[in-house]
Amino acid sequence: MRGVFFDLFGTLLIYTNSRKAWEDWLLVLYENFKEFGLKEPKKSFAMQCNGFMNKPKPNYSNLNLTIFEQRIYALTIELSLDLKYEEIRRIANEAINAWQKYVPLDPDAIPVLNTLKKSKTLALISNFDHPPHIYSLLSTLKLKHFFDSIIISSEVGVKKPNPSIFSFALEQTNLKPNEVCYIGDTKDDMTAAIKAKILPILIQRKINDEDELLYDYNTEKSILDINKLDDDNKNVNVIESLKDLIEIV
Repeated sequence: MRGVFFDLFGTLLIYTNSRKAWEDWLLVLYENFKEFGLKEPKKSFAMQCNGFMNKPKPNYSNLNLTIFEQRIYALTIELSLDLKYEEIRRIANEAINAWQKYVPLDPDAIPVLNTLKKSKTLALISNFDHPPHIYSLLSTLKLKHFFDSIIISSEVGVKKPNPSIFSFALEQTNLKPNEVCYIGDTKDDMTAAIKAKILPILIQRKINDEDELLYDYNTEKSILDINKLDDDNKNVNVIESLKDLIEIV
């Protein structure tokens, strides 16, 4: 095992109060849009944001906006609001930062990365629609220097569970799939790794029954069990903490 590839959100970073994170995210959008003439009540606006991150990708690639910013821009068009691109970018950053407050760094992350870095090549592969936030976050958390390759789905045009997303990191690190493991927290992470012939490691932290794992804004209260694996993914390695990686790799 020469390389260890990591997912970011839910793996190196821990989801805490997902419901509150998305509520604050929505509030930032709503309060900003009100300043630009939004008349709809918050409940109606919330319905329009339901499943925001999983809606089809907007076709505004010519506007020099990230995919997340394009999603916000598409929403302003739908609401007949007139915002400049600079305002879209500002609101996008404010909304993600509000959400990020509830996704802190795992306390074990830096000690584990320090240990692995001594003998392994490390890479980060993340599905995310707003790359500037990831780079800023990695710098703030002092994580960037650990990784020889950083792959963000919206930059390379491929997202998990498509296994080809790993090809970029493999090329940049000069590693082969059978020399690498991938640590993630979702079914898509495991499916992508298996199809890429990379050793899959699923991190499943112990959580309270009332805790929720919400990876998108939803108006209905529902726990999203994204860690439930199908028959093709039954044989993945499962760990409960990042510290368990040391023994495996």
